[in-house]
Amino acid sequence: MFSDIKRLSSQTIVYGAGNMLSRLIGFFLLPILTHHLTPEQYSVYTQFYIGITIGMTVIALGLDISLLRYYVLEKDFWRRKRIFSTVFWVSLFATGALTIAIMFKAEDIAAVLLTIETALPDWAPYTLRLCVVILALDILANYPTIVMRGENQAGRFTFVNIASASAQFVLSVVFVVGLKRGIAGIFEANLLSSVLRLTLCLPTIIERLRLKFDISVLRDCLAFGLPNVPNLLFVTLVETFSRWLLGYIKGEYENGLFSAAYRLGMFLSVVAMGFRYAWQPFFLQIAHRSDAKEVYARVLTYYTAIALWLFLLLTAWVEPLAKWNIPFIGYLIAPEYWKGLGVFPIVLLAHIFNGIYAVFMVGVYLEKKTHILPAITGFAATLNIAGNLLLIPRFGMWAAAWMTVASWAAMTILLYVYIQRVYPVRYEWGRILKLCFWAGIVFTMSRIGQSVQMDWLGWLFSAAFPLPLLSANFLTEGERKRLGTFLGLKL
Repeated sequence: MFSDIKRLSSQTIVYGAGNMLSRLIGFFLLPILTHHLTPEQYSVYTQFYIGITIGMTVIALGLDISLLRYYVLEKDFWRRKRIFSTVFWVSLFATGALTIAIMFKAEDIAAVLLTIETALPDWAPYTLRLCVVILALDILANYPTIVMRGENQAGRFTFVNIASASAQFVLSVVFVVGLKRGIAGIFEANLLSSVLRLTLCLPTIIERLRLKFDISVLRDCLAFGLPNVPNLLFVTLVETFSRWLLGYIKGEYENGLFSAAYRLGMFLSVVAMGFRYAWQPFFLQIAHRSDAKEVYARVLTYYTAIALWLFLLLTAWVEPLAKWNIPFIGYLIAPEYWKGLGVFPIVLLAHIFNGIYAVFMVGVYLEKKTHILPAITGFAATLNIAGNLLLIPRFGMWAAAWMTVASWAAMTILLYVYIQRVYPVRYEWGRILKLCFWAGIVFTMSRIGQSVQMDWLGWLFSAAFPLPLLSANFLTEGERKRLGTFLGLKL
């Protein structure tokens, strides 16, 4: 078991490092955007990206998760090529049709998409056209990166992500700071980086793409993947509805504050995403083994431990760093955005549930139960919409943050309850409760330190989180021996 988890950990680190570096590049872009965009403009910029996310969810037709499942489980190389080719050609046709349609209706769609309080600006339709091309390029580049994950090509996957993210950062600085292109400049930079990403994926595409189209493959892929479309739409609603409604009810200023704080939460999102990238092919590859369920249970324990420790570290460090006045540069985050930092810890909680939800997806993939997902995520989306409509008028961005947590928690609990009936796994809930108990104590002590202007106490308590776990007999005997061997100590 330990060798399997070590392999999963190494792959998560590689995927997570690449994802983290690419996201950190985006994080370094955040100070630039907060100093060159008003909160109102930042809100509009966020709404365009929400549109891209929704568009990618619909037009992908669930073929991304289908490709991952069938490609990884298929051992014949020529059959893999047929699966890849079928998926790629269908997506090329679908994205092409969507691009042409939106090019002609950009003005009308932009007016519906944006919650701008004034007349629709001239740059909005142009920016929307940029967005739909970005969407098409990213969907097509997504399939070769799925192949890289399925074939454990973590190095190539990481290189593609870092190269495209680096290009986007440099070009964004050029367009936004140098050329003063504003919001449109951000998407012009994104378009060029998406072109680079697809170009870097061409060797993988060319090697596997054939003039083949298998209707039986398409039928199987759609049967597995299409139920995931409403599922992902509901998840997208959970992630984005609060930001749209917040702008509509409270105005673009408060939505901009919340969106920036939400963007800061990407630190833990990076970990969850890196884990997902490694986890999905990993659990498929070991599913045939007799001890697979035991490995799955232990993975949840380890993921929760790492996620909670990172939560404690981030809540102790990020706000002081955001307010750090760097000589000759200024504050890392512009002061007008500081009011939104309070919701940052709440956003992190949502990302923890996101990762736990991914662990419970094992049974969905192995038992082909994707049909249940829309019911689960649909309930969470309904909860999110109702809660936000009821609470945002009174509590603003605080309601938006807590409803995101409540929705992800509901999804996670419902998925667990259902999947235990069809693919039961004995998770280590006693150990996980110990983790949550000690994390709650450490978080409380850390916040007390911050409240009395002693940030160093928060840094100390969060860094020392593993120590009470050692004294509380959290580790198994095997874990103690392995940790002791690694540290050269007797534990």
